[in-house]
Amino acid sequence: MSDADHLTPTQTAALEQLQALTNGGDTDVAIGVLASVDWDVQRAAEMIFDGAVPARPAQTEASHIEEFEVDDSEQGGLLSGRRSGREFRQVESSSLSSAVARPIRVVFNILAIPLYPLFSLLRFIFRALRIPVPNFAPFTFSTLSYRPLGPSQGREAKDPKSVVERWVRALEEETGAVCISRSGQRRANGTTQGTATGVAGPSNLTSREGAWDGDSVARDSKLLPDFFLGSYEQFARTCQKDVKIGCVIIVSEEHDDVAEFKRSTLTDPSLVRLIQENDILVWGSDIRDREAWSASQKLQATTYPFVAFIALQPRRAPASSAPPAPTMTILSRHQGPSIPSTSAPTAAQTLVTHLDEQLLPRVNPFLAKLRAQEAERERERALRAEQDRAFEESRRRDADRAAQRARAESAAIEEKRRIAEAEARAAAELRKAAEAQKLWDAHRLAWRRWIRRGLVVREPRPGESARGKTMRVGIRLPDGRRVVRFFGENDTLTTLYAYVDSLFIPPEFVQDADPVAPPEGGFVGEEGLVVEMKNAGRSADKWWGFHVVLAYPRREIPWEAERRVGDVDVLKGGGQVVIELVADNEAVKGKDKGKSKAAASDDDEYHTEESD
Repeated sequence: MSDADHLTPTQTAALEQLQALTNGGDTDVAIGVLASVDWDVQRAAEMIFDGAVPARPAQTEASHIEEFEVDDSEQGGLLSGRRSGREFRQVESSSLSSAVARPIRVVFNILAIPLYPLFSLLRFIFRALRIPVPNFAPFTFSTLSYRPLGPSQGREAKDPKSVVERWVRALEEETGAVCISRSGQRRANGTTQGTATGVAGPSNLTSREGAWDGDSVARDSKLLPDFFLGSYEQFARTCQKDVKIGCVIIVSEEHDDVAEFKRSTLTDPSLVRLIQENDILVWGSDIRDREAWSASQKLQATTYPFVAFIALQPRRAPASSAPPAPTMTILSRHQGPSIPSTSAPTAAQTLVTHLDEQLLPRVNPFLAKLRAQEAERERERALRAEQDRAFEESRRRDADRAAQRARAESAAIEEKRRIAEAEARAAAELRKAAEAQKLWDAHRLAWRRWIRRGLVVREPRPGESARGKTMRVGIRLPDGRRVVRFFGENDTLTTLYAYVDSLFIPPEFVQDADPVAPPEGGFVGEEGLVVEMKNAGRSADKWWGFHVVLAYPRREIPWEAERRVGDVDVLKGGGQVVIELVADNEAVKGKDKGKSKAAASDDDEYHTEESD
């Protein structure tokens, strides 16, 4: 029976927290690490990442709480370092698994010493030929003991820039690819060296000048994106300051999916080209480094490889308050394997599709707006400076020019006042017209619903002769919809108009709920329509709100009471008609004119009976 079976619930929770931070590992070894620090998860994690056991705290010391809040609507934690609500508690236990595994690891290391020169020679040859370096070891020790994720004290680089640069170099050696800035494809000349954006000091890894050279990519397909050299905090602040999208890549050598992710996803030409063309800043590191571990906590990474996109986004705020400043926000997270290449969460095709179809269309307009606002502020500052110089010159002008300027300013103010009054009057008229239109729309909706129940007749049944010869009429509505309806030649023209009028009723008004009597107690049948048009003071086409027009040749079919459909020459035997809206005023008429012309001239896409 393993030691995990004897743990208390609190100890089990601490074990699960540590395994989540270290991506699994041997359970007995994790229990031993926790037991050595009195089951303090925070101190155990620090021991793993720092390579040293911290001092044991007093029993009365308050438990450390790491707070961090991730919210797409307000992601201040990316820069402010606010901590999450995870609480690491201390419990007591003991384990000897760590002491047992250490001698076994030493024995395997001694047995592998004769093979080290051969491994070193093969690694040198692969690096010289720029071939991805394979793992020559026939076995690993991860099954025997816990392997700390943090770097050893002897080789740990305290400078975040050096840590990231070392990781990028190792990535190039492992994949056989080079960063774009080092490939020479984006340099203006052969001696240009790149600089790390936002980080002082020279570097040859992050030059971002020039345009993407597709021909060069075709000659050398093994390319990596340019990586930001610096800490994650500097990277996030650079994305905020330069108003750019950031891509965070965190890997863990403890995961088997990482090697394939590096070879297939990070070197994919389409993904590299998309990142370069959209000027996306990229930062990456290994979870064994302190900066990557800190970033994984802020980004809430749970498995590796892990890819996240961050950028400035607006905060949610009450409508009554002033809009707050935008904040760095996690746009999306992608974690897990990169195989299969078409559906895996970190596959290149998945990331490219996500960027093309979701992230870039959603984020770029807001970022472009921020850049435009910054450019406008710069323009305003330059304008104010120019105005200050002009003011100094104007002080030397004579009093007559000053008085003339004052009179011109007064006239401009008066003109603005008159314009404002005219706009206010126009707005009031528009509001009045809108209210009247709203009342009329409600009135017409009531009549439409009654017309649908009282005047729209069913289609003739096959073989039915009481309504005369059956006629097929194709109807094209202003919104592009096409419907086909059968009428009898003895049906009145009102039947055709009533059916078209019923097509404008919103779908939420079901036919079963239509009124059985005309609105306001009017007359039924066509007589009721004639009386209603007279009371409304509108002509037939204004009351109906549309024209019925034969598609080709174009001829209008006006409404007439008691006129039969079979009496309309252009509809004998059926036909195709187009519905054109009729405006109530000149403003609406101008707005709908384009729609009517488009409906009348779209003959190429319209199928007539003859073409059928």
